Amino acid sequence: MINHISIAVNEPERVANFLAKIWDGRVFPFPPVPDGYFVIADDGKGTAVEVTPAGTILVPGEGLPDENDLEAVTEVYEAQFVKSEFVPRYVATHLNINTQKSIEEIREIANREGWRVLVCNRGGGLFQLVEVWIENSFMLEVMTPEQTQRYVEITDPAFMEAAFADALSQSHPVRPEIPTLPAELNLIG
Repeated sequence: MINHISIAVNEPERVANFLAKIWDGRVFPFPPVPDGYFVIADDGKGTAVEVTPAGTILVPGEGLPDENDLEAVTEVYEAQFVKSEFVPRYVATHLNINTQKSIEEIREIANREGWRVLVCNRGGGLFQLVEVWIENSFMLEVMTPEQTQRYVEITDPAFMEAAFADALSQSHPVRPEIPTLPAELNLIG
C-alpha cells in the first residue's frame, strides 16, 4: 500500500480542496512546507497527499545518526523540503486514486476548476479511469468504485503473469528448475 505522495502545484490550497472533494476527505496544514497542505482521504488507511507550492523539492540531509540508537534525535539528518528556481510545467510523476464519486461527479468537480477531464480506456479497454489534469499540468487518474474493482482484478499477479507471458519470456526468460541433488552427495561449498 502506498501511504502518501507529495505533489507540487501553483495553487496548493485550491488543489488540496479539490482532492478533499474527490475523496470526501479533509485538508490540514502541512507545517514542513510554508503554504503546504496535507489531504487525508478519510478511508481508514491513512491515504494522503501532501500538496506543496510549485518549485518545492525534497533533498536528503547530510550525515547519519548513530544507527544503533533507534531513539536518536534525527531532524538534522532528515530530508528537507526546499524551494527550487526550476519549476517544470509537466512531470512524469502522476497519481492514481480511487473515489466513491461517479464519473459525472468527478467531471463536474474538475470542470468547476476549469481543468481538462476525460474518461480514458487504458490498454485498448483493459481498464478505465477518469484523467483529470490538475491546473492543466499534473495528471491525476481518478477511479470510481467500479473502475477500481477492475483495476484490482487486472493487477492481481496471476492475471499479470498470464497477460504478459510472452513479454516476460522474452525479457525475463523462465529459468528451468534446479534439479534436486541426491542426498548421498556431499558438496564442499
